[in-house]
Amino acid sequence: MSDSSKRMANPSDLEHLAKLLDGRGRLGDKLDEAFTRASRLGVEDKLSVLKPLRSWTGDTAVDLRRRGAILRAEKGDPQAAALYAGFKPEDFKGLALPPDAMLIANAAIASGGKFDAAWLKREPGETYQDWLQRIPGDAAAKVSGDENIGEMVGDYIELTALASTVPGAFKVAALGTLSLIKRFKHGDFMKAPGTTLAQILKGRPPSLLPARIARLGAQIGRSTPPVVLDVLTGSDRLAQLHGGRLYAWEANLLKVGNNVRSASRAAGASRLGALRSGAGAALRTGGWWRAAGIGGSIVAVGVGAFDVWQEGHPADAFRRDKLGYVSKVSGVAFNTSLTAAMVAPNPVTIGAAVVTGAVYGGVTLWQNRDKIREFPGKVADAGAWAGKKVAEGAAKLADGAKKLGSALNPFD
Repeated sequence: MSDSSKRMANPSDLEHLAKLLDGRGRLGDKLDEAFTRASRLGVEDKLSVLKPLRSWTGDTAVDLRRRGAILRAEKGDPQAAALYAGFKPEDFKGLALPPDAMLIANAAIASGGKFDAAWLKREPGETYQDWLQRIPGDAAAKVSGDENIGEMVGDYIELTALASTVPGAFKVAALGTLSLIKRFKHGDFMKAPGTTLAQILKGRPPSLLPARIARLGAQIGRSTPPVVLDVLTGSDRLAQLHGGRLYAWEANLLKVGNNVRSASRAAGASRLGALRSGAGAALRTGGWWRAAGIGGSIVAVGVGAFDVWQEGHPADAFRRDKLGYVSKVSGVAFNTSLTAAMVAPNPVTIGAAVVTGAVYGGVTLWQNRDKIREFPGKVADAGAWAGKKVAEGAAKLADGAKKLGSALNPFD
């Protein structure tokens, strides 16, 4: 396709053609269905002439999207780079498109072939989140011309993400284990994860918290209007009335909601009205902070599950990257169990969060052990590279100053 014909094409038309080839229920799916049926009937050899068509549909669809992406990049469409990489629009629908990564990626594919954009293409089994983590490092390597710089940037991004998730998983595992011990040893009620601040403000801090911080938190809680405090931390009154627990952070929100719903139905409310009453009571019992934590955890489950789904068949994904795949699956399991524990704290949900948190944290650390060990050395090498470039720049500046001085000196 020539440059002029490319610019006359409509990217939406190219993407529509691609969807006809590999979209759900389209040519690719129909070919797969035909081969599956033929295999069951023992006549698969009769369709051997069509086998090349199966790979052709996928390859052609990807190529059409890449051509459309080049046109989109020239118009500044932020989705162009992801489409060029080989993703479908549904693969990143509703997910973040980081402007810094998209800017350099779009510039590479809109350069008209001046720069090699092959590094942007999606690797086998690579998910959208994996791709977003990879391209800033690859872009840094391309711009600097130094592979170490690229590796350092990529490792930094991965280690930063690791530092924001793994410690939290270990914390849940440790505190959950302590809670289980207290439950079975002393019969204590279990507390929902993520409610420590609520406990501090209401003067019931965890025993491990320093006394000074506990006193300061209780003082802040006493100076906060009770209505505001209940909105943020949850209503103890509703927990006692509908959940059978003394404090909001001990309440099973499903039980609270179900009890209020049943009472509303008994009082003559409609099903929808009773459901609204139950949901409202559960929300007021949990409080805004707990509800926000549950919502964030649900989003994490959805994003993680979609990421695992993009890996393809579990057996193939496991063969490609055993530790990486186990880390992703255990991450989804951890966020799922954590969500359940925040909604309904009990020995089963807390125990599940303890186990999955320990597995996720341990596997992820082991998977990244080489990056953690080698990162300081890469930073040192990058510093040496930067120092060399600065020295080269200073030398060129001094040389330029000498030449300028010589040119301006009439006696030289």
